[in-house]
Amino acid sequence: MAESRTTTAEESQENTLLQQYASATNTKVLSSQQDLDPKDRVMDEMLNWCHEQGNIVILKSATILSSSPSSRTVQNCKSLLLSKGVHPGQVYATTQSLVNLLLASGEEEERNDKTRGETTAAFSDQQKHLRDLVHEAVMQNVSDIHIQVRQTYTKIRMRQHGELRVFAEWSEKLGREIASVAFNKETDHATSHFNPSVPQDASMPLKIQGKDIRLRLASVPAHGGFDMVMRILATGEEHANTLEDLGYTSKQVDLIKLAMKLPFGAIIVAGPTGSGKTTTLAACMEMVEAVQKLYSIEDPVEKVVEAATQVPVNTDKEDRSFASMGRAALRMDPDVIILGEMRDEDTAHVMVRASITGHLVLTTLHTNRATAIITRLVDMGVSPVLLSDSSVLRCLICQRLIPKLCQNCAVPLKKSEKHQANIPDWEAVLGPEIINSAKARGPGCSKCHSTSVSGRTVVAEVIWVDEPGRAFIQKGDTLGWEKYLKENGWQDFSDRAIALIKEGICDPFDAEKVVGPINASTTVKTFIYR
Repeated sequence: MAESRTTTAEESQENTLLQQYASATNTKVLSSQQDLDPKDRVMDEMLNWCHEQGNIVILKSATILSSSPSSRTVQNCKSLLLSKGVHPGQVYATTQSLVNLLLASGEEEERNDKTRGETTAAFSDQQKHLRDLVHEAVMQNVSDIHIQVRQTYTKIRMRQHGELRVFAEWSEKLGREIASVAFNKETDHATSHFNPSVPQDASMPLKIQGKDIRLRLASVPAHGGFDMVMRILATGEEHANTLEDLGYTSKQVDLIKLAMKLPFGAIIVAGPTGSGKTTTLAACMEMVEAVQKLYSIEDPVEKVVEAATQVPVNTDKEDRSFASMGRAALRMDPDVIILGEMRDEDTAHVMVRASITGHLVLTTLHTNRATAIITRLVDMGVSPVLLSDSSVLRCLICQRLIPKLCQNCAVPLKKSEKHQANIPDWEAVLGPEIINSAKARGPGCSKCHSTSVSGRTVVAEVIWVDEPGRAFIQKGDTLGWEKYLKENGWQDFSDRAIALIKEGICDPFDAEKVVGPINASTTVKTFIYR
């Protein structure tokens, strides 16, 4: 009993000292993990040192937590961080119990990291080649690595800013070995040997130089060999992109945010493969309030979102399909459901069912225009009458990606020789004002790694489904709907691309890949054949 009273007295004294420090520094005493940013973790590089001290924890944000915040240990910690090139963050008074919990948590994460991805075990030469290749791709901001294995050679090409470029040529033997190692040793579930004669796919986590990198693998047989594509899903350095960061206009962002605040209905993001639909969904997921329950059904899980329960799909098994996992999620008391992709009639009906039963649903679809989303859904077996219900469709989005000019080496459009032949046609449609302010791809420079491109931006069509819109949907009148939208100030792909040309953000040639040729013949409502 005496020992219990002594412990209570010590804890009381500790709390008093912590409160005094917090009051003096205008902060608060941290006593629970709920007081911390859930995305912040213990800094790996300082974990052993913190264990040795016993009363201090440093988070990855450089925030310092200590149960003895006035001690010399904190000063030593700041000096040590500065020697590592890290600027120390805020110091918080923290209970010893929370310090112990965080140190134990950091130790557990360290143990888990050693059991997957990069370990202390020696890698084979092929595994090293694979990691070097992936690391090089990440450093160059590559989205896909293409490995073409043929009878006498292996060609490596990388897709950067939407364009494929040759990276290297290897021997046929090395290409086969790299593919075998990727599928047989590095994937999440290496249950079967790599077979180049049949299509295969898998997901692959790697830890390279401390970064958690995730890739999706796919292979198909080809004459004389096979192709394997590795899509880089996560690089370990992602930050949550906002819709504005991606390239949506302020008006389009307002419409999407308004739809995200609704208690039920469907928001559909459409576009071709590789147009950034998943990234847009992730940006929308970040808008979900903390008090709401979010389930995300994905194949595979690409971008980790802390606030969501992300459920992986296995399309090879009927009970793990998008539709079946979506139906299961409906039984889990969700507020918001993400259906990673609507691929079939069953998934489309799950989307409709979830919407009309009081859930907000976000999903993706492969179409070329925002209005064509309706055509695709009808083709998937959903009736126009059901689609026109006010509980179902709320906001329709279709997006594509256009390369952004490197502003360091871009040249005025009128001074670019390869653009001269097209300028009269563009000027007839866009007018001399836009042509005078437009820019073209330059020769490339060190800043853009000689690509003449600084990245890609979204061009999007965003439709708010209003009452007249539902009437057009019910009648299946897509042409009438687009005319109505244009009369009310709606921007289609062409309008957005022209705005980017005018601002000198993209090259007209790149814009034409999205909106088609910009000339008088393609802009007239009635085509004249003579």
